[in-house]
Amino acid sequence: MAEILRFAAERSLPCAADDFGNLMLTAGGSEAKPELCLTAHMDHPALGFAVHESSRDLLFERLGGVPSALTRDARVLLYDRTPAAGARAVPVGAGSVTSFLEEGVPGSPNPSAPAFRVRIDDEVPEEGDLFAVWDLTPCALKGEQIVGRACDDLAGVCVALATMDCCLAEGVSLSVLLTRAEETGFGGMLAALAADGLDREAIYVNIECSSCRSGAPLGAGPVIRVGDRRWIFDAGVTEALCRCAAELAQRLDGFSVQRRLMDGGVCEATPLSRSGRATGAVALPLDNYHNDGGQRLRSEAVHLRDAENLVSLLTDLARQRRGANAMVAESLATLDDMLRSRHISQVDRLRRTTNPMSQP
Repeated sequence: MAEILRFAAERSLPCAADDFGNLMLTAGGSEAKPELCLTAHMDHPALGFAVHESSRDLLFERLGGVPSALTRDARVLLYDRTPAAGARAVPVGAGSVTSFLEEGVPGSPNPSAPAFRVRIDDEVPEEGDLFAVWDLTPCALKGEQIVGRACDDLAGVCVALATMDCCLAEGVSLSVLLTRAEETGFGGMLAALAADGLDREAIYVNIECSSCRSGAPLGAGPVIRVGDRRWIFDAGVTEALCRCAAELAQRLDGFSVQRRLMDGGVCEATPLSRSGRATGAVALPLDNYHNDGGQRLRSEAVHLRDAENLVSLLTDLARQRRGANAMVAESLATLDDMLRSRHISQVDRLRRTTNPMSQP
């Protein structure tokens, strides 16, 4: 969040936080109210401090889905949630997971939540506001892959901010909503929707990192996501994204996209869509989803070219001179025209053709 605030300040971008810590950035362009809003979430599955069992044994609440079978003896890094103002966060300790408590921790802030027991290498102050993350590669570029502890959804956040940079350079309007606590059940998004602080007339496109095990290989292009495990998204917004992609494929060498359901999980586009807002979704194919490396915890990975192509796609949707709403309306009108022409060309023929059911 501190890095996002720095990004906004350097560009003189309005950046507002709601009561729940979600951030909204706005690039005005020529319009006072952007028609297109990109969304992504700022969190990744990690460990929230619960209880000091002893000076060396700490219990941490599991925050977000991670395969517990892979966590025994896994190394973690401890951080203080409130570092000194302006200071870059550095670990205040380290340790190893010794057990997983499915039944939760009586006396903790959330006693029914599953928890990890962590044996730390050295004592840490009990008054610290601690959390822990997996001790994996924070971020690196390996060939054409971005490898990191938390690609989901920090890579999505980066795509949104990179798209905003492109829009700023062209004077195009855009808003970006960055949410908290997605991994524990859409906490930030649901709070924002319940507070009714999101424009009901805007077009929303949710950016996620979604498991490549759903059939979308890394490097074959970002995904125009038609739905997730629980819901199907707005057909008009999906078609508008597809039309932009088709036009870009004609103009840009190496541009490609994939169109998939991506049903490995549920994303924030589902509550957005269920709230009645026109919502589409895109995704970066992700390897080692939620650090599940099969036999052990591993860093996640996305493809750099997929991320670059996704920035191109979202920028193109934002720059449509007719506006995002008009683009969606035209996409639907094109579909309606196709269906109408098919009907006109065939209905008389069907009437003239002998109906076999009418024969004796």
